Amino acid sequence: MAQANKALVLAAFGARGTGKTAWVKQQIAAMRPPRLMIWDFKHDPALVGVGKPYAMLSSFILELQQPTFQLRYLVDHSRDIHAQFELFCLAAWEAGRVLMFVDELPEVTKANKAPPAWRRCVNIGRDYRLQGKKEPQWLSIIGAGQRTKECDKSFIGNADVIHTGRLTNTADAKDLAQAMGCDFRDLLNLADLEWIERRVGQTTTTRGKLTFSAKKNTSAAPAKPSLRKRP
Repeated sequence: MAQANKALVLAAFGARGTGKTAWVKQQIAAMRPPRLMIWDFKHDPALVGVGKPYAMLSSFILELQQPTFQLRYLVDHSRDIHAQFELFCLAAWEAGRVLMFVDELPEVTKANKAPPAWRRCVNIGRDYRLQGKKEPQWLSIIGAGQRTKECDKSFIGNADVIHTGRLTNTADAKDLAQAMGCDFRDLLNLADLEWIERRVGQTTTTRGKLTFSAKKNTSAAPAKPSLRKRP
């Protein structure tokens, strides 16, 4: 039977304090993924409570053998970060059927250089097969960063959703505005917590402001996301 859905790729950008991480957390909460793995580069206090933290990558990877998991890897800055990221992405590929969130994406990718395992996750991860597993595999991916020009362009090009708060660099704003089809000045003039978003299939961007309630965070995003979407 042909695959009816495809995995989502979400790109989130914005300067510090614009609500980028809060928006990502809301997307994860709305998706309710049974299998979640997070690359926590800066050991972000805002991510406390989102996934069980692991300081050892080997222990983190062992947990991926469980049928369900919510895990957050605290990157070891005393060791080769790029080697750790390569293993993280390889582990995501082998685990399959996973939502992976990579925070501070510019720390591990560059505009014209994507690590091999990450590139495979982004370019092929929507639908693939693994030896020894009958069911099709897929990866949904959320990547976040402050500067778009420092991020892997293939990731932005593959994004089903491009979401951004205020950008402070004109070159970044012009670059992202071209991908989103909006005026770059709009991206420079957003207030804190305001956002502009472009979803695949939409002819125009949408705008909103991140809001919070006493019980749980809510976003003014036009639709609740799911791990997999109708093409």
